Amino acid sequence: MAAMAVLVALCALLLLHHPTVGDDILVKTFSDQGTERFNHLVVDKNTGRVFIGAVNKLYQLSPDLDLVIAETTGPKDDHPDCSVLLDCPANIVVKATDNVNKALVIDYTTTRLISCGSVYQGICHVRNLHNISDVSQIVKEAVVANNATASTVAFIAPGPPNPPVSQVMYVGVTYTGNSPYRSELPAVSSRSLDANNMFSIAETAVTTGTRQFLNSLARERYPIHYVYGFASEGFSYFMTVQMKNTSPSPFISKLVRVCHDDENYYSYTEIPIECELANSAGKKYNLVQAAYVGKPGSDLAGDLGITAQDDVLYAVFSESDTSEGENSIKPSSSSALCVYSLKSIRRKFMQNIKSCFSGNGTRGLDFISPSHPCVLTV
Repeated sequence: MAAMAVLVALCALLLLHHPTVGDDILVKTFSDQGTERFNHLVVDKNTGRVFIGAVNKLYQLSPDLDLVIAETTGPKDDHPDCSVLLDCPANIVVKATDNVNKALVIDYTTTRLISCGSVYQGICHVRNLHNISDVSQIVKEAVVANNATASTVAFIAPGPPNPPVSQVMYVGVTYTGNSPYRSELPAVSSRSLDANNMFSIAETAVTTGTRQFLNSLARERYPIHYVYGFASEGFSYFMTVQMKNTSPSPFISKLVRVCHDDENYYSYTEIPIECELANSAGKKYNLVQAAYVGKPGSDLAGDLGITAQDDVLYAVFSESDTSEGENSIKPSSSSALCVYSLKSIRRKFMQNIKSCFSGNGTRGLDFISPSHPCVLTV
């Protein structure tokens, strides 16, 4: 099933001695006919090197998209019923399994590349950022999704034990349910980046820690799809698509937030996020497809009532394809781009929290723990 895969085009103006508007544009591409699908791309902000995670392959490219290293990562002999240590039940026969790249993250503090694949319950490798063939650690810890389709989002930001000095890897993972080991994997977690405790839950206690599980009744029937993750002003966020209720219901988009210095995830909070256009004739763009956090230009900052140094969330949403059913998670061809200031998002989180402290609404998420009425707090 090999297919031509063209991932990225790098455009640059050819500067002449007297540049003009009509200067030619040089388009450079990278492709590999032997690779079925590319999954992730990251660019080293210091060197311009490009790293690509694919099915059974990792690539290191120069800033000009010239191939430097192609590293084979699969297929691997595996089975979902086998543990990260490849301990398998006696009746299980392992078979060649594609290793789908599920996470690709640059750790700038230690100059290393973290790559995580779907085999062996979703383990990660720590690689030299200058030479991805140089693997410094293979950590036998389930971290990411263990199949080709389930979502995983990972990014590095401050976290316990000592933020903002200490950094952790935040990971959001869709529950797959294809293995007896998946119930041990949190939906959202903060993972240690300390070499002696690599990818373990950063902080743990008897019943709490830097992790959040879905309850056993909900995780099979309440899928959460993680789309994007980012950090801003002391908090880490995940953008998700999930059902409005734990019973069958339309899919909506949500923002999940946790405080950087929270060792127990007590600050774990979710709010819906919507994209509505004034002239959209009633269209509901309910499914977030992609997002990016950056800085606004001066004009956009002025329109949003913020400064050019504030964070802005850009997100593309699609309508549900109702031909697939009323509660479809499949996106239609109709999409929209919405822009949000993080200042307004933080304000909305705070409004919801204050409302609960005033005794309004309910607290708790039924897919995590039963909801209870908010109690007036003086």
